[in-house]
Amino acid sequence: MATLDEKIAELNKRYAAALGGRVAELEGYLKGYESSGSFSDLEKLYKNAHAVAGSARTFGLPEVTVKAKEFELAARDGVDTEILHKKLSALKDCISS
Repeated sequence: MATLDEKIAELNKRYAAALGGRVAELEGYLKGYESSGSFSDLEKLYKNAHAVAGSARTFGLPEVTVKAKEFELAARDGVDTEILHKKLSALKDCISS
């Protein structure tokens, strides 16, 4: 039977592996917002960025938390999509490093 530390390590590994998919979802929401300009798409972007920031904090990834929070706040404030792309790129770079 796995120890608690082993179980936590496995959860962290699974979370890290799933982050790429979460970022891909954010990219999709950003593209949707760019094409429609709708508040609904912006809200999806903001809420999902918020979820990434919160879960990254839970899993002990402070750098990812900071970058996701910066992206979340930019989306919440409805900043220019160019800035949103830069924030998302910074998040992707943080995850891949």
